[in-house]
Amino acid sequence: MNQQRLSRMNSLFEKVLSGLASNEEQMELKQLYRQYINFGRDGQSIRNEQQPKHHCYTQH
Repeated sequence: MNQQRLSRMNSLFEKVLSGLASNEEQMELKQLYRQYINFGRDGQSIRNEQQPKHHCYTQH
């Protein structure tokens, strides 16, 4: 997630806490927060894919 979106999310968060955010701004914050969470998950997925995978094969 880029710095501009993080700054926007922080600004909206502060506005919601102060009770000054409109419904549209609250919805935008929810959307940005979901993107932030998914960005973390996607980053974890990428790191996991880069690690070598070990396979165990057993004969039955």
